[in-house]
Amino acid sequence: MTGSGDETAASSQPDGLLERLHAVVPDMYARSYTAKFAVALAVIVVVLAAVGFGSYLQIQERIVSDAATDLETSATHRADSIEQWRTTTETEATAIAAAGVYDTGTSADVRQYLTTAESSQIRSLHYVSTVDDSQMVVASTETNTEGRSPWAVEPAWKSPVLAATNDTAGTETVVQSTAYTDGDGHSMAFVTPVPDGDGALVLVARVPAEQFHDGRNGFETQLLTGDGDPLIGGQDGSAPISQDGLQAAIAGQTTTIETGDRVAAYAPVNGTSWVVVTSAERESLYGTSRLVGLGFLAVVGTAVVSLGVAGYLFGRHTVRPLRQLRSRTQAMEQGDLGVDISTARQDELGRLYGAFGNMRDTLRSQIQQAQAARKEAERSSHELERQNERLDEFASTLSHDLRNPLTVARGHVELLATRLSDPETESADLQSHIEKLEDAHDRIESIIDDVLTLTRKGASVEETAPVPLEAVVTEAWDNIDNKDASIEVAGSRTIDADRARLLRALENLFRNAIDHVGPDVTVTVGLTDHGFYVADDGPGIPTEAVDDIFEYGHTTSEDGTGLGLSIVKTIAEAHGWRLYIDTTYPDGAMFVFADVFSEDEPDWYGTEFEWGRSEVDD
Repeated sequence: MTGSGDETAASSQPDGLLERLHAVVPDMYARSYTAKFAVALAVIVVVLAAVGFGSYLQIQERIVSDAATDLETSATHRADSIEQWRTTTETEATAIAAAGVYDTGTSADVRQYLTTAESSQIRSLHYVSTVDDSQMVVASTETNTEGRSPWAVEPAWKSPVLAATNDTAGTETVVQSTAYTDGDGHSMAFVTPVPDGDGALVLVARVPAEQFHDGRNGFETQLLTGDGDPLIGGQDGSAPISQDGLQAAIAGQTTTIETGDRVAAYAPVNGTSWVVVTSAERESLYGTSRLVGLGFLAVVGTAVVSLGVAGYLFGRHTVRPLRQLRSRTQAMEQGDLGVDISTARQDELGRLYGAFGNMRDTLRSQIQQAQAARKEAERSSHELERQNERLDEFASTLSHDLRNPLTVARGHVELLATRLSDPETESADLQSHIEKLEDAHDRIESIIDDVLTLTRKGASVEETAPVPLEAVVTEAWDNIDNKDASIEVAGSRTIDADRARLLRALENLFRNAIDHVGPDVTVTVGLTDHGFYVADDGPGIPTEAVDDIFEYGHTTSEDGTGLGLSIVKTIAEAHGWRLYIDTTYPDGAMFVFADVFSEDEPDWYGTEFEWGRSEVDD
């Protein structure tokens, strides 16, 4: 089965074999590229799994388990043996020091007791007296040490003797010395205070060298000091000392380090600064590495051969048509949406060609739709610009055409008022008309301001500043004709706002309360959790009017323009606030400004509190 004319360019024996195979395989296999690939992949996976799994088992069993675990276990076991020896020796020293002979007996009595207490694990025993604030060996199983200071006998005894005799250790505490060379071996002094005497017992024990000779699988064990100096064990073939392994063991961790041709496990000896090192030759420890390497070579070789065969069989029917498809999609990328994407194949690659063809057709249709939508958007944008220009012209015309006659009319009003002030003039009726004329002029000017606010000021506030709410409330109240009404500020704080526009909103709300409730209304301004409110003690707003009260032109007054509350809502939304009526307020009408403060803003933010004031008041 071929996918295009390019696939029939060569005629070879493998092609004839493939044709014979296609004749005998099921039709599903011939139509499914997935089935072809799955069969080949399954063969490769089975071969690789069989070879790789055998190699993996050998690695796990020989290298990981036998090498690292056994080496560390051996080192830890040796360290535990040394620790057990140390603990047993400390217990023996404490028991010998607990006898009452030190307080009541003579030096000879103490010497005799120490001689009887000596065992095969003890090299020597010494009683150090601290009478007259001096340290001196007064009784010992080695009589040549009596009458001498402890550190004169052995310098390594000085630190533990001073610690035991100067009350820096408890009466049941055993202080160890560092290890030191003693004849043909190494010894350690265990010093403990004598409860019933003025002094301390020094027990000298030989470090047991037999703990390091087990001859197991070529393992070699040695005991090191904290500085890395050998104490016991170690031969010419010992592994070089690793400072990293030594420091890890001193810190209490067991670790394995490869150094040169040997592998060593470092284990700490609890209660001492000693480190046990168990090592073995790398070749002996990792004896299966060669076998593992051969196994992996077999895996790699098998994989290469298998993948080569699979690549040849499937490459002719996969790579070549995919390259053709790629070149055609690149042509689509460059804008050629008329490129031919067709094939005679019926498997997944054939369906992929068909999907790309459908995508090309869909893309071509979407581009055409996008171009049409762009043209429509441009037309709508131009229309919106023209409408905005007409709206701006309307605002300018309203402002210009009304303000000029208002200026002339106000001039005549002032002239008439001057003439009426003349005592000879008697025109009371004319005075009332003048007042009405002034009211009408003021009304027209208010309408102009309202319309300009709605049309020119914009729907957003770009610059804000901290504004004390109480100060703006007071100024807005003073700016209106508040008649006999009263204002109460129940709470205040500083908010970020455009002061002029906030002032205008409050003025409109105050006028609205006075106009609808009456001159004796009481207006209250207070705080909510995230904003503030303006309330009055009037009859409230009817439920059926709540939804329409902020609409442009909505009014219940014959003289109203219906712009006041619409302007208030516009100013609130320009700040990013929400304005709504609290219908649950029982004492009148309440207008709530919400989302004025952020949720994470502290209550004291922007207040006028002075830190120094509390100190002065105190």
